Amino acid sequence: MELEPLPERPSGRYTPQHQCEGDVSLYFYQGNGMPDLGEFQGANAEALERALRHADKGCAIEAEAGAKGTARLVYEVNDDHPTLNRQLRITAGAGSDVTVYLVFEGGAAGGEVNFLHYIRAEAGAHVKIVKVQLHEGNVRHIEHRYAETAEGSSVEYVSAELGAKEAVVYYKTDLLYDESSFDSKSLYLGKDKQIVDFSYWIPMQGKKTKADVAIAGALQDEAKKAFRGTIDFLRGSKKAVGSEADTCILLSPKVHSISVPLLLCKEDDVVGNHASSAGQIDEDTLFYLMSRGFDYQGAQAIIVESHIRPVVDALGDGALAERVLQTVRERMNSQG
Repeated sequence: MELEPLPERPSGRYTPQHQCEGDVSLYFYQGNGMPDLGEFQGANAEALERALRHADKGCAIEAEAGAKGTARLVYEVNDDHPTLNRQLRITAGAGSDVTVYLVFEGGAAGGEVNFLHYIRAEAGAHVKIVKVQLHEGNVRHIEHRYAETAEGSSVEYVSAELGAKEAVVYYKTDLLYDESSFDSKSLYLGKDKQIVDFSYWIPMQGKKTKADVAIAGALQDEAKKAFRGTIDFLRGSKKAVGSEADTCILLSPKVHSISVPLLLCKEDDVVGNHASSAGQIDEDTLFYLMSRGFDYQGAQAIIVESHIRPVVDALGDGALAERVLQTVRERMNSQG
């Protein structure tokens, strides 16, 4: 997608808060630590090039075969570090189980996060990324997420996009080997003139592969949301199943929700599902809640919270879940 250029500024080399538990290792490196990403295009060619060639500090998380553990990283944008141009490389050995928690927060005038993920999941491995993005409204947040899966492995993302002026996330996950899977759940709450943009590209070639994409959120004020999801059933993907769903609650007549779920098929004996909906809150439901003592905004907040609750529950961390819910409530209560 096209992005307005930001002023060139050196990216800070600060080390984010980090913590590991279990049998995973974490270390930081300078420069480009990514393998050849092939035809991966990322969210934007110029931003991807900066993340590849000019990243100041990358983080590598590695798990040996059969290992199990978690890692936590907290990236903060502030006046001392207004630009973060970073990489994250995750290598999960065969049969390992790795969960990585990512929190992005803080704000600075003209701040930007340009973040490149790479995941390599070996046979039978499971990698889960839990991300909570809480930037202030003066930050542009861009993520490029690329995952490669081996036979029987799975990659799972659970994301909450609640801040930033622009939140742009691009996913590509290759399901080229049998019984590999990809699962992505995202929630968002667009406010003011915020832009939230999700793009997915999932080539499926292995037999019995699975892909499931679900996005749920709401738009306030003059916010905009775009969802583009492409599931591509390539030759060889017999008995593959792919689903994508995008549901959006419109809380203002000035918001815009664009949804383009796309299924491409070059193989028979596959199952593809897609669904997209955008609409206002049902007046009868609002009336029922208000008749029970809630004011208009409180009733709206309850409905939005119930809408995103499945994604919140999937975060798998009580403290993060509560932080997400509290942020949603504050943003809902402050709507114009």
